Amino acid sequence: MTFVESIKTCILQKYISVQGRASRSEYWWFILFSYIVNFIANFIPLIGILITLALVIPSITVAVRRCHDLNRTGWLLLAPALMIILGGIVLALAFSVQSEIIMYLAVFMLVIGCFGGIALSIYFIFPGTQGPNKYGEGPYVFTENKATIQA
Repeated sequence: MTFVESIKTCILQKYISVQGRASRSEYWWFILFSYIVNFIANFIPLIGILITLALVIPSITVAVRRCHDLNRTGWLLLAPALMIILGGIVLALAFSVQSEIIMYLAVFMLVIGCFGGIALSIYFIFPGTQGPNKYGEGPYVFTENKATIQA
């Protein structure tokens, strides 16, 4: 899948769809597109926020479909996100009650959440399962010694 095909698929065809599977190229091209667009758009204050919010949903859905390609549930994405959110809440609590122990717990939760996100990113580098799995047909077409990606 090319850069443009990935953007068309993620934004126009599967904006809110978590059904099916996403190839490595679909996922990584769309993530690259999101980073570039967010970087440029954030120089324009209000429009940058709107564009960032508009790209949150397709970023989550393509990540869920990437998990499906690896034969894993999309709920796997929730663990690092929850650790970061809960760590932020606990950190706010630690500052309000001025407790050093709670602050260490919050920092630990934030670090674990960040490591979980990094681990997921590394996991997304691996090729998906060949052929159909419980999430549907694969995005790959296998021929004698090579795999091509269906558009």
